Amino acid sequence: MKRTASYILLGILMTVLTGCIEYREEIWLNKDDSGWLTFQIGLPLHTGIEESEIAQLSIVSQCDSVDGMSVIGTGAREEDGVTWIHADVAFDHILLLNEVKNKWFGHISLEKEEEGVRYFKRVISMSDTINANSNRFGRALKYAALGQYAWIYITHFPDDIYTSNAALMQTDTLSNTVTWEYNLASLINDKKTMIVRYRYQPGFFEQVKNLLKRKN
Repeated sequence: MKRTASYILLGILMTVLTGCIEYREEIWLNKDDSGWLTFQIGLPLHTGIEESEIAQLSIVSQCDSVDGMSVIGTGAREEDGVTWIHADVAFDHILLLNEVKNKWFGHISLEKEEEGVRYFKRVISMSDTINANSNRFGRALKYAALGQYAWIYITHFPDDIYTSNAALMQTDTLSNTVTWEYNLASLINDKKTMIVRYRYQPGFFEQVKNLLKRKN
């Protein structure tokens, strides 16, 4: 009885905390690993939020507080029954996103796998958010409450994509764009890994920088 009551409370808590939260993110990565991103957060329709309040959201203010990152624009709109707030962020290096202490960004790594090949890996984990995986009923409750909300990550790579762990239809080798789409339930108490191997030829200034590093 006590366990059933706790699951009922958990269901109420999950619904209240998440409301109608959806997340969409798009990254444009340059050859020198700089770039910019746009992220959008979907909230219940008619959510009253002013332009000045968007800058105070933790994920936005954290981006602005990291050296080498800057928020260059914010805004809000209503579309298809959802209030979308968005922020545009420029970064000097994509690994600076790791310094934003927000689980939605996860952890990104870039490695040189072999000559001319870059290995991009990003791990999104919200394992300590809500523990609802203890048994089948808990998992069912989680998917009932959160399974309808989409979290979408899109990344535009600067050169040819060789392989990706995204679905075939979501790996566009013509535009070098990969899309990963999850539902919020699958992200709670779980870990998602995004992997791409892509062609990497550093530009002139990057080559000079690497040459100087070797001499030092």
